Amino acid sequence: MGFLVVNIISLIMFGITILLIFMSDNVGLGIACGVLWLIYTVVANLVLLKSHIAAQSPKKITPSQLNRSDSRGLFRKQVRRLQQQYESINSRKEFMSNTTDSMQELYERIMEQAESNIDSAAAYMESYDYYTKPEPVYLNRLCNQGDELVSRFNTLVEQLVDIDTNPTTLDMAYVDDVVDCLKEMQTQTM
Repeated sequence: MGFLVVNIISLIMFGITILLIFMSDNVGLGIACGVLWLIYTVVANLVLLKSHIAAQSPKKITPSQLNRSDSRGLFRKQVRRLQQQYESINSRKEFMSNTTDSMQELYERIMEQAESNIDSAAAYMESYDYYTKPEPVYLNRLCNQGDELVSRFNTLVEQLVDIDTNPTTLDMAYVDDVVDCLKEMQTQTM
C-alpha cells in the first residue's frame, strides 16, 4: 500500500513538473521541480524498500518460541536450561540500567549472546536428524557456555552490588575482581 501511495504522489508531482516546463516561461523553475520530483521518488522508494526488507528479515527467537523448535520434546532439558539462562540475565535489566554506560553496553552484549545462543539452539533443533538421533553435542555445548556466561555475569553483578553498597570499605581486590571478570566476559563474547 505504501508503494502505491508514494508512487501516485510521484506521478502527480511529475505531471505538475511537466506542466511547469511547458506552460511556464521559467524553465529554471521547471527543472528545479523536476530535480525535486526525482529526489522524492528515489528517496521515498528506497525508504519503503528498506523497511519492507527489514520487515521480511528473520526475527530473533524468544525463549518461549524455543519450545516450538523442540517439536518432538527431545531437548526439553536443554530448552529449560537456555530459558533459565536468558531469564536470569534478563532479570537484571533494571539493575544494569542504573549502572555506568560501559556496564550497560556490556549487559547488552551479554543479552545478545544469550539471544544468539537461543537462535543457534533453535536452528540446531529444527535441523536435527530425528532418525538416527546423534548425541546433541553442539546443543549441550551451547548450554554449558550459557551456564558459564550466567555464572560470570552473576559474579559481576555481586561485585557491583558490593562496591555500590559498601563504598567506605572498598577493597582494591574487589576492583581487581571486577576488572578481571570484565576482561574474561569480553573475551567470551567476542
